[in-house]
Amino acid sequence: VAPRPPKKRKDGKLVVLVVDDEQDIRRLLRRVLEEKGFEVLEAGRGLEALQLVRDGAPDLILLDAMLPEVHGFEICRRIKGSRRYGHIPIIMISAIYRGWRVAEDLMESYGAFAFLEKPFRMSEVLDRIDAALHGTSAEPEDEITDNLSEQAELRLSEGLDAYQKGDLDAAVEALKEGIAVDPLSFRLHYHLGLIHGQREEVFDAIASLETAVNLSPRNYAALKNLAVLYQKAGFKRKSVEVWERTLGAAPDDETKRGIKEHLMNLL
Repeated sequence: VAPRPPKKRKDGKLVVLVVDDEQDIRRLLRRVLEEKGFEVLEAGRGLEALQLVRDGAPDLILLDAMLPEVHGFEICRRIKGSRRYGHIPIIMISAIYRGWRVAEDLMESYGAFAFLEKPFRMSEVLDRIDAALHGTSAEPEDEITDNLSEQAELRLSEGLDAYQKGDLDAAVEALKEGIAVDPLSFRLHYHLGLIHGQREEVFDAIASLETAVNLSPRNYAALKNLAVLYQKAGFKRKSVEVWERTLGAAPDDETKRGIKEHLMNLL
């Protein structure tokens, strides 16, 4: 069921249902979400969560996987299979289930909008909530715009200018300075990885692109370059794993066919 545009209550607030058996997690999420202007409902058990979906009509659900009474995956399946409630976006959270394959399965088989691993950053949670409520992609792909500070944005521009002029040393220095200012910038880590690759610094390139992929797990360009680097470094199994992830982020059928052919040659 496709998500519907959220409808604000009379007080102008959107409602988020937080479902987690850890009270400290619920308190943290409530505090941050209320500061952002949301109304927050809480449930610590599976049956309680299902009742609040019926009674509270939330606009979005943050749902932990491991719950008493009813497993979070089953709750997700029931809600997304409901004509009445299937439009509600669900962001799954777990400390037990990990990895991109779990995320893909949850989104494809259970209908979850996104998946986050514990411990999570609140910025990640807020980004996913914003994307779910406003109909954008759960994971930004190739067009990434970081909210960089003025200083970090300046270092990024300096780094790219130096790269265009062929001064790779200056480019690396500028990008590293930018990362020191804003260590969570996808663009800074991504471009640093590409330049390390140009300089044949394969392991430095892998480290930078791994960070970039952690920041944007479905970015096709970052995944593709990382897969190539692992292959170049001789890590065949790791390369295959990343190529499989790249396949899931491929922008079109033709690209997917090319990746599948490449994987067949590697296996």
